[in-house]
Amino acid sequence: MIQVLIVDDEPKLREGLRSFIDWEAYGYCVVDTASNGNEALEKYQQLRPGLVIADIRMPGMDGLQLIGHLRELDPSLHILILSGYADFEYAKRAIQQRADGYLLKPVDEDELIDYLGTIKSQIEEESQAEQWRLTTREWGRESFILSLMVEHPGDPEQLWSRAEELGLAWKCYQVLLLSTVLDETDYGEKLAAVRTAMTRLLEAKGRGYVFSHHSQIGVLLNDPILPVEWTELYSNIRNVVEALDIDFSLALGPKVCRIEEVAYSYGVANRLNKNHFFLGNDRLLTEELLVEQKYDGGASVHELDEQIFYAVEIGNHELVKQLIEQKGACYISEGLTEEQIKLHFAEMLTALLGRAIKQSQELQQRNREFTEYLSDIYKAWTLSEVYEKAQQFLKKMMSELGSNECSKHQEVKMMLELIHRNYNENLKLETLSGILNYNSAYLGKLFKNETGEYFNTYLDKVRIEKAKGLLEEGLKVYQVAERVGYTNVDYFHSKFRKYVGTSPSAYRKTSNN
Repeated sequence: MIQVLIVDDEPKLREGLRSFIDWEAYGYCVVDTASNGNEALEKYQQLRPGLVIADIRMPGMDGLQLIGHLRELDPSLHILILSGYADFEYAKRAIQQRADGYLLKPVDEDELIDYLGTIKSQIEEESQAEQWRLTTREWGRESFILSLMVEHPGDPEQLWSRAEELGLAWKCYQVLLLSTVLDETDYGEKLAAVRTAMTRLLEAKGRGYVFSHHSQIGVLLNDPILPVEWTELYSNIRNVVEALDIDFSLALGPKVCRIEEVAYSYGVANRLNKNHFFLGNDRLLTEELLVEQKYDGGASVHELDEQIFYAVEIGNHELVKQLIEQKGACYISEGLTEEQIKLHFAEMLTALLGRAIKQSQELQQRNREFTEYLSDIYKAWTLSEVYEKAQQFLKKMMSELGSNECSKHQEVKMMLELIHRNYNENLKLETLSGILNYNSAYLGKLFKNETGEYFNTYLDKVRIEKAKGLLEEGLKVYQVAERVGYTNVDYFHSKFRKYVGTSPSAYRKTSNN
């Protein structure tokens, strides 16, 4: 509806004109009336109507003076003049001041309706033209902003001149960049929703202008985001984006002082988003986070795999968590990519599942179910999410193995169980001491006191007993050596002769006879 303000010093005429026709039927609404020019100016500034109908003769300020003041406030305002026959020449002067027309008193209904139709069409055309102008300006501005993101955007003087034309000549600049991963099915709709949210949160508040680039929504800021604002800004954007079920990362480039340096701010923000897998998505990513992550040494990846398996077997959830994070840090220090890290974690979990299946009939029956869980590793958006999914996988495996957190008086019992279940593995006292969180010398002494045997001696005896059974079944010596954990056949021979008193071959012949 086009709002109308009626101005006349005669109350009857004002109210009569208000009820003269069905204004709404023609797309108008009379919002108020005024009795003189001064009152009309005051109400105009409050209401900002699209059409003013004013008497040409009023005390204090006449119609011509009112038109002059209204034109200063809004050059495009539409005005109709009311006049008597005696004021006809006066009314013509008003028309020369760009009044839309004049109506002789008493007002003719058809004549007024004709004017209203003409003015309504003009207002609609003006609105469309203004919308097109704004749209064209927005397109031009966004295109210019995107051109600033390249490494060499052009001559600085020309850039500044164009920036002045588009309202982008600022003292400083900063790029805020949101990166998403969207399915093709709902790509456009969700991206538009994210852009609308960024517009509401920043552009509508005069902080800068929003732009779109592929799956990214960015804001070229004229007012840098201060550190005290980071948490609230991230929280507001996260609430919107997560409601759309979108994985995202949000990065803030550094502040720059020249328009040709916008590309640098964008480049840092883009790099931060590309590293979201390592940096996480639980905060606003900033330049300070781009530091090299290093692994402080310690166990190798293979040793960590062994420790993780034993930690699973004894049900030490906290240790499993620590070891998984150590493994991730080790991969980072080796410079592995996101895809490589996911692959290695999936391979580790597959290997651990294979070892666990040998010990649990229940796991054998649920092998397919566990295998499906592994696909979640590849869907992880961040490294911390990989850790979480790996821990969930192993926690479920622990429950199937019946593992329980060990207490301090059960260390030797747990070591014995590990030996009897994993005698064919490369078991070391140092590995178990790390799992049980004890000094290896102390743990070895504790084991000797409880069993009467040194750890390695006890392990050898268990292996030899297992070897005797396999030899009695008719397996070849090298096969038996591999089955019980000896990679060197000669070393197996010496150990067997030490504990049995004869060679493996001789023992097999005797058992066969």
